[in-house]
Amino acid sequence: MWLRRILVYVSLLVMLAALYAGAAIFVTLTDEGIPERREAAPSALPAAQAPMKLMIWNIGYSGLGEESDFQMDGGEMLRPPGRKAVEKNLAGIQTVLQEEAPDILLMQELAAPGFLNHTVDVLGGVKAALPGYGMVFSSDIRTRLFPGPLSMRHGLGTFLKVAAEETELVRLSEEPEPIMGFIQRRYHLQVTELEVSGQPWVIINVHLSAFDEGANTRMRQLREVLDLAQSYYQRGAAVVIGGDWNMRLAQTDFAYQSAEEALFWVHDFPQETLRRGWQILIDPAVPTTRTNEQPYTAGVNYTTIIDGFVASPNVAVDEVRGIDLGFRFTDHQPVVALLRRTDGPVPEDSSPPMD
Repeated sequence: MWLRRILVYVSLLVMLAALYAGAAIFVTLTDEGIPERREAAPSALPAAQAPMKLMIWNIGYSGLGEESDFQMDGGEMLRPPGRKAVEKNLAGIQTVLQEEAPDILLMQELAAPGFLNHTVDVLGGVKAALPGYGMVFSSDIRTRLFPGPLSMRHGLGTFLKVAAEETELVRLSEEPEPIMGFIQRRYHLQVTELEVSGQPWVIINVHLSAFDEGANTRMRQLREVLDLAQSYYQRGAAVVIGGDWNMRLAQTDFAYQSAEEALFWVHDFPQETLRRGWQILIDPAVPTTRTNEQPYTAGVNYTTIIDGFVASPNVAVDEVRGIDLGFRFTDHQPVVALLRRTDGPVPEDSSPPMD
């Protein structure tokens, strides 16, 4: 009798767990919202002055340091080797942020505690390294109803230590199929308007699709981003788009031994889509990403440049500097730019066709 009761209870628990899992997967797949977390700076921020220091960095949820590979890139690991690896990566990220102290930081693959980072509070760690900054964090990948250790909340982060308008979110086209069958990535931009030395600027944080068939989603997203940027430029702003484009921004010849199949995601930025005078800003000497089909070994993994800035014609460049960290802490490397505005009239739109 007691054995029968135990079997009934176990069956009920299994049924309830299956119902809950089904509900969590359904809500995760169908929820179209973009969760946001905003925090104002602890005190009033000063107006930005030229040259403005911008920094971009895809930190890979602090889980893709030199010791990691990744299944979606052809590797074996779904998660980093352990919590200590994530904490090591986060400590390295914090050190770089404290040393650079940019006016504006644009991050991609920032993450709250969850499954892929062994519940390490990466977002909290980044915030702790940037006291005095205001910030907005918005998730393009997120689960719903999943318990904390199984949850995911990854996305974009804009951190400011200069005065600006409230950062806005702008939706982008999405991939036709969900990730792993139940996570629909909600692609979007973070758009921040501000004045630098009394003149209008717009800073856009971007992270385009990576695993879309034939780069079709990427190309649609790119057109949407460039059209939006042009609209701000036509209104008189200096515009800078920074982040992870998931497209090769320049031809590179860094040594590698990776098999060609590990480069399946690599597509070139179609420079013919840029309107007259718009510029791609990179440091050609420093690769910004590496392949993840295996843990990182210099000269073995393929490396190239997909992280950088696109700037309007009225932006002048004092410096663009890649920071070579040897991919110890992340599978992307940060890029810093010192920028100022040039004088001159805004020309009429002379764009190529944007079909």
